[in-house]
Amino acid sequence: MSLLSEYPRLGVGVIILRDRKVLLGKRKGPRGAGYYGLPGGFLEKHESFEECAKREVWEETGLEGILLYPIYFISGMSENLHYADLIFYTNCRDGEPIVREMDRVEKWNWFDIYDLPSPLYQPTELTLNRFISNYPFHRIDLFLQRWTRRKNKTIIYVDSKNIHENIN
Repeated sequence: MSLLSEYPRLGVGVIILRDRKVLLGKRKGPRGAGYYGLPGGFLEKHESFEECAKREVWEETGLEGILLYPIYFISGMSENLHYADLIFYTNCRDGEPIVREMDRVEKWNWFDIYDLPSPLYQPTELTLNRFISNYPFHRIDLFLQRWTRRKNKTIIYVDSKNIHENIN
């Protein structure tokens, strides 16, 4: 058995919103062909989660200069692959996505967050169900405000390159 099948793969998923629309790509290739999914992928050697997220978004969509907010971890199974992903959120006001990895994505489209296309790739469905369930009264901006508002506790984010201590 290879190491990849014995241990989870670490990666990222990025929820990119514009108004109340989320960016989803119709997948091609060996995993999830025909399903809609978020931009994202697996960490490369010596790469932080944030570096991975920015790289994957740029490689897949051409969008750059985005401000990322880590919001939660997910773990799951898809096609015999165990993964653990750090999910990021960003609000993208400028630029239009383009298909840069033609062997992996057929097209990118913006979809109303409450009227998603079908079928959704299983990791994307898990991620968006969790994301949407955190929005009381259908106000997406409230969720981000809760994550970025200062609170009286310390959150430490640790990766292999840096330790960041934030008072949130």
